[in-house]
Amino acid sequence: MKKVITITLIVLGSSFLNYCQGQYIDIHNFNGVTGEAPYGSLVLSGSKLFGMTSVGGTGNYGVVFSVDTNGNNYKNILNFNGTNGKNPHGSLTLSGSKLFGMTSAGGTSNLGLVFSIDTNGNNYKDILNFNGTNGLTPKGSLLLYRNKLYGMVSGGGILDSGTVFSLDTNGSNYKDIFNFNYTHGYAPFGSLIYASGILYGMTSAGGTSNYGVVFSVDTNGNNYKDILNFNGTLNGKAPQGSLIRSGAKLFGMVSENGPGAFGLAFAIDTNGSNYKDLLDFNGTNKGGTPYGDLILSGNNLFGMASRGGTSGYGVAFSIDTDGSNYMDILNFNGTNGEAPYGSLILSGNVLFGMVSQHGPGGYGVVFGIRDSAIKIDNSINELVSNSGVISIYPSPSNGTFTLSLSKINEKCIVEIYNVLGENIYRTALSSNNTKINLSGQPKGIYFYRVLEKEGNIVGSGKVLIEK
Repeated sequence: MKKVITITLIVLGSSFLNYCQGQYIDIHNFNGVTGEAPYGSLVLSGSKLFGMTSVGGTGNYGVVFSVDTNGNNYKNILNFNGTNGKNPHGSLTLSGSKLFGMTSAGGTSNLGLVFSIDTNGNNYKDILNFNGTNGLTPKGSLLLYRNKLYGMVSGGGILDSGTVFSLDTNGSNYKDIFNFNYTHGYAPFGSLIYASGILYGMTSAGGTSNYGVVFSVDTNGNNYKDILNFNGTLNGKAPQGSLIRSGAKLFGMVSENGPGAFGLAFAIDTNGSNYKDLLDFNGTNKGGTPYGDLILSGNNLFGMASRGGTSGYGVAFSIDTDGSNYMDILNFNGTNGEAPYGSLILSGNVLFGMVSQHGPGGYGVVFGIRDSAIKIDNSINELVSNSGVISIYPSPSNGTFTLSLSKINEKCIVEIYNVLGENIYRTALSSNNTKINLSGQPKGIYFYRVLEKEGNIVGSGKVLIEK
């Protein structure tokens, strides 16, 4: 029987760890001038964090900022002024030295826009203005796949219910991929993920009960499918964040209702089967009203809830992928901030995130959580070259490298994931030596595993990208 082998590469920090409670790190306190009320998440490049705030800055319309992971060198890269956008609610997308993002308002029609800017603050470009016909008021983030951006807007479009769209990174070739229509969901607030030519996402409303849906649609707009309809009582309603994917499993959260009355975390297969309620938020000791995404690391899911915890100001938590072992990683208390609306990211043994309110500056905080118990499993670093099966060259590379399978002739599949667990690259290996191009990805260490279809590990290793 022919064996199908899957090769999965995962960005450093997104997998293979165990966690226990750790040290809180106050990285930056927003004070209004430096920004206020961040609603999205951070992105990391080397030792520098990038993010946005929804208001504050010189025009009080929000900022794009950078800050070192140790809290030094805070910089407002861009102050939104209305013309160049205002009030971003999502996160940035990083590709090399270029950042892409969206604002929920501003631009030529004051209905939001898509922009790009260099990480040093140069070369701002307004690459798409929303005008109602092509959508309005984006509340999520962009997905980058092979020099094409994919995103969603919460309103507008042909049916005035929001759209899924794509465009090239230079702003050309805009395409309205799919128009939501209430029955199939509407008002998406999160972002898309990609796997094997299929986009997955959620809407905050619409569907059979008008409480939102999990959906899939091909990148060409065909084969739209409601994977899951939220019903309020059993599986919650109103998802505000995005999905993450691991193999054939999707993980996500909803912000309201469910058995605990304050939202829940769930898992479901990409074909819509095997739904599982992993965690019921209760507004107290297990948090409540999550607005961001989960991140996946090995068998651990990490997330934040905007309410609940010991002080009622929100929590950062972890839970196993089977729903067991819930733990409060950090309870927000006002002094260290309040009301996280975004997601966590992981680098080494530190989780980074933001809260939208309070803290020493009064307007939100960039924070970290460090613990020596967060460890990368060093066994993954051992290449299997001794088996004679797999080699990667050159390493380090500039993002373009060859994956060689010396003893395997069967057709294999290569999948690549980012730090959020999103599948950003997938291709079949046409020969034993296949060139892989990750030049559009940021520098850093990427891990890979070689798996048989049955899940058995053939080998593992790492790839270093330097630019």
